[in-house]
Amino acid sequence: MGWASGSQLAEDVWKTVRGNIPQKRRKALATAIVQLFEDHDCDTLDEAALLMKDADLPEYQQSDY
Repeated sequence: MGWASGSQLAEDVWKTVRGNIPQKRRKALATAIVQLFEDHDCDTLDEAALLMKDADLPEYQQSDY
């Protein structure tokens, strides 16, 4: 059982800290945040658009078909 508000919390945290993270470090840190939230049963991270865009994880890439 996941927690639906987790994606909103993850997105809010990411938007709060993102501006203080150098561009070259964003992917690694966004990926780490995704992993932490998933480890605690957050299964709706595809709703955290900016975080997922910055993490650029293949399993969350949207297909064109």
